[in-house]
Amino acid sequence: MTKIRAAGSFEDATLDVLRILGVTNAAKAANLSPKTIRDYSDPDRAGRPTLAKSVLLDAACYAKVGRAPFLEAYTKQLADATAQTPREAGDVLSEALDLPGAVGRLLDVIRKSRTPGSPNGVKLSPNEASAIVKEIKAPRQELDDLEFAVVSAAAKSSNG
Repeated sequence: MTKIRAAGSFEDATLDVLRILGVTNAAKAANLSPKTIRDYSDPDRAGRPTLAKSVLLDAACYAKVGRAPFLEAYTKQLADATAQTPREAGDVLSEALDLPGAVGRLLDVIRKSRTPGSPNGVKLSPNEASAIVKEIKAPRQELDDLEFAVVSAAAKSSNG
């Protein structure tokens, strides 16, 4: 039976790693046994990868697809944890924490388009180019939101 993993959880990040690298390669990347790495994806089991192991796994995923699942999970959890604190709209930290996910998704689309197995091989197809241009808009919007938050925060500091 497939278990439900909360989006942005470390168990979900581990499952992403396993999808990207496969069990054997993930285990090798972090110097873990295949059973241990699979157990890390199980929300009913105790234990999660250490920060050092997470970095190794993220680096291997980044090299393969341009994503870092544990970093994405961490930034989501940090954003959720800091969102509990009453903040004004356009908070600088909240806006900054949106950037890694948007850039990671862009890198994933670019990396997929550059693989030999993509429609035009390593050359961009029109559909791939369109997907990349579409995905570029998300980080651009996040940067605009961050810039607005920084300018607003600076204006409030100088006025108050």
